[in-house]
Amino acid sequence: MTDSGTTGRVPDPVSDWISQRGLAALLRISERTASLWARAGKLRCYEHGVENNARRPYSRELVERERQRRWDTAVRSQDERLESGES
Repeated sequence: MTDSGTTGRVPDPVSDWISQRGLAALLRISERTASLWARAGKLRCYEHGVENNARRPYSRELVERERQRRWDTAVRSQDERLESGES
C-alpha cells in the first residue's frame, strides 16, 4: 500500500483487508466494543462491502485514513487554541 491515505483511491478488498480483531487493535478498542459497534452499524464506513460475507472484512487503508484525518483535526484544533491564548 504505497499510497495509503491518498484520497479518492478505492482500496482493493483482495489485498487490503483486516479482521474485526485487527480493526479493534487499530482503533485501540476492545474486540467486544468492535463487535457491538459493528452490530450498531458504526463501523460500516470501514467495510469493503463484499456481499454475503459474515466475517465483515474491513479495509486497513480506510481505517488508517480516518485515524490520520482525526489526528490532523485534533492537531489543527490544538494549534488554534494555542494561537488564541486558550489553555
